[in-house]
Amino acid sequence: MGRPRLSQIPQTTDMKFGLFIPPFFGLADPERLVAVAVAAERSGWDGIFLWDHILAGDGTPIADPWIAMAGMASATERLRLGAMVTPLSRRRPWVMARQIATLDLMSRGRLVVGVGLGDDGWSEFSSFGEVVEPRARGRRLDESLVVLQQLLAGERSVQKGGDLRVDSSAFLPRPIQNPVPIWAAGRWPKRRPLDRAAKLQGFFPIFPQAVALRPPATPVLLEIRRELEVRGAAADFDLVITWPFSQADSARGIKATIERMSTAGVTWTLQGFDPTPAALEEVLAAALQGPPGC
Repeated sequence: MGRPRLSQIPQTTDMKFGLFIPPFFGLADPERLVAVAVAAERSGWDGIFLWDHILAGDGTPIADPWIAMAGMASATERLRLGAMVTPLSRRRPWVMARQIATLDLMSRGRLVVGVGLGDDGWSEFSSFGEVVEPRARGRRLDESLVVLQQLLAGERSVQKGGDLRVDSSAFLPRPIQNPVPIWAAGRWPKRRPLDRAAKLQGFFPIFPQAVALRPPATPVLLEIRRELEVRGAAADFDLVITWPFSQADSARGIKATIERMSTAGVTWTLQGFDPTPAALEEVLAAALQGPPGC
């Protein structure tokens, strides 16, 4: 017997489901990304989230996620859209604020902003003279978040004494969402990213590669939730997990895992894909098939 169709699995929780897509190779074509978004919305997916990279190996075609999301927003009505994740240390937060506000207005309030340190594994920082040292990037990330949140809230932003020098009047127009949800990524079990994420609207834990291909254990999820609550995370805080649930062995197994993760506080499950040329066909198939319960 083959694997069960996800559409055959009863929806028994309020969990939301999204596609987590590397816009590389064939998926670097923005028209294909728009087609995936349209198919995903028709099939019942709740969101699409694009990797945000400058490089991905020599000669790898890559689409800019922010430009692609504008096209996806124009072609859909319900899907949540976001870049997962944007390394703020290599961005100017005032430019990001304009982009975020514009895209939130274009999507009629459907944008999610994913932020994190990023990684120099593909030399995305060192190739362009960007800051590479993680602590320095973390400091710049935190400063950028302050500026970003102030400008998105329609407030004046003044920052002195750190890496950034800002003295700006308020930005208008403001986004539709107040606030625009910001999810922070962090490598588990490091605690510093939790301090950052608890002040925002969501956390996207990155697990070691050895455990990333299976659902996180319930004690781990409960510990993450507990650590976030201790740090002051709001009751409606999002916990976002990437898990290849389409590869599970049985409908019963998928249903049980979804229920377990929902009980442990997971609010979003994202179907991830490897960044290979074969991802195009896999993403299209998943978009058409729909999430569990649809």
